Amino acid sequence: MRKKLAKLGLVVVGVLGAVAAAGAVVGATTSVRVMEVKRGTTASTEQIWELWADVPNRTRLDEGLEYARLNGPFREGTTGEVKLEGQPARRFLITRCEPVEGYTDRFFLPLGGEMDWRHTIRETKGGLEVAFEVEVSGPTALILAPVMKGILREELPPTVDKLVSLAEEG
Repeated sequence: MRKKLAKLGLVVVGVLGAVAAAGAVVGATTSVRVMEVKRGTTASTEQIWELWADVPNRTRLDEGLEYARLNGPFREGTTGEVKLEGQPARRFLITRCEPVEGYTDRFFLPLGGEMDWRHTIRETKGGLEVAFEVEVSGPTALILAPVMKGILREELPPTVDKLVSLAEEG
């Protein structure tokens, strides 16, 4: 009887190990779109770009932002740090940077999570459109996505509105 229980125990441990390994692989490759905010604007692409590239002054756009720092020029590969009120500072990396078209910055979250912010300026029939798209990935993506959506639903639209307003004031 002991041998059968021992074998059963090994089988259970093996199955649980396989399930955990599969979960880790799926979690590591999971990417979840959190939200996108788009706004039309009469500002020029250069006016929008200037505000995006002026990282230390992003506190003008986002009231909850204590500071934003960039460790070099605003271009692909440059790192930085932001601090939101009541949150720990977060490192980021500019993963894509195409002047006056758009850029992506990646924020590094706890437990291997990453959050990508895609910022784009697009031509539309009615003029220009500014878009912010947020996506989380990594092992905690399925947990973080709804949490981030709840936070950003309130925070992101006014920030995009402020960007557009400041750019249009020129």
